[in-house]
Amino acid sequence: MDRIENSKERIRAVYEHRNLEMPYIVNYMNYWLEGETPSMIPQDYFDDPAVMTDFQLKKIDFHMENFQDDFIPLLHPWFGIGVVPSAMGCEIEFVKNGDPAIRKAAINHPEQIMELKRPDPYSDGLMPRVLGAIDYMKQHTDIPVSVTDTQGPLNIALSVCGLENMFSWMLMYPEKAHELMELSTDILIDWVKVQKKHAGQEMESGAWPHAIHLPEGYGGVWLSDDDCTQLPADLYREFVVPYNSKVLKAFGGGTIHFCGTADHQLDNFLATDGLTGINNFCMGDFNQVKLMQEKFEDKIAIMVCDFAPLDMEGYFHEIFSVMRTKGNILAIFIAPEFALGDGRYKLGSREGNETSRIINEIIRKQLNR
Repeated sequence: MDRIENSKERIRAVYEHRNLEMPYIVNYMNYWLEGETPSMIPQDYFDDPAVMTDFQLKKIDFHMENFQDDFIPLLHPWFGIGVVPSAMGCEIEFVKNGDPAIRKAAINHPEQIMELKRPDPYSDGLMPRVLGAIDYMKQHTDIPVSVTDTQGPLNIALSVCGLENMFSWMLMYPEKAHELMELSTDILIDWVKVQKKHAGQEMESGAWPHAIHLPEGYGGVWLSDDDCTQLPADLYREFVVPYNSKVLKAFGGGTIHFCGTADHQLDNFLATDGLTGINNFCMGDFNQVKLMQEKFEDKIAIMVCDFAPLDMEGYFHEIFSVMRTKGNILAIFIAPEFALGDGRYKLGSREGNETSRIINEIIRKQLNR
């Protein structure tokens, strides 16, 4: 408990923009299955909450016994990134040795938006499975339980109608695009509230952006917004910022995640009401890390993340030459079957526990921890 409290204090200091040391996390407690060694994946992971819970608990035990980083244990009821779209009519496919994926959009024409119904979390799509997992985790452990992956309103809307459709509708049928964004936002807020009640969380606390503890006072929700990288800044400002703000304000603030490069959205993030942190899998784009540090200094905390790189020594030498201590958290995620190289994720097999140990030692040496 002392260790956990010390880590919480280090992370809180980042959000208060007063930290004198950089918190770091080497995370092989991935709740998702993509990139995991196939032989390690339980085939009934998504069918039995006991199996999902045990899989995660074993990884937590290994982590806490072997590493002295700032990982704080949590359990995650994981059913892919399409939970809300599944409840709005999207078809879901359970991929072997992978995560549930959206197979088919729910609508194809803007006139169909009015036919979409607000889902019942106890009967529609994957929502009941998520609540069942939360209930099991709460009943059988004393570890904090997160809500499931929180795709933001944009990603929900894109999933429901398709990326090309949504981007086209923003230009050709802007009122319809706003209608779908508003509906996606309201459904998401209601869904997070239901999960928080089952998880025993306060509405304005208890968030874990990509399994990184969010301190009390800095919000109770996190959003994934990966498609911000593809949308022009003016369209993002009109069709996304107001809805992200609505979600964040409903929970007293929170964070936004995206993978890759979104330099053109940094001012839009600053204009998002309630935003307290950015979680970016930078994919080796260290220049963007520099820009975020300059833009967000004393305003927004930054979680600089990536999957484990192929060139470990080179990657960490470069990233530590760029990252400031103040306002930053470093998190590296171990996925044994793929790794970061040349600005993208590549297939390749490595042993997860050993890779974790190597990276942990490199980081501790760099930070003198």
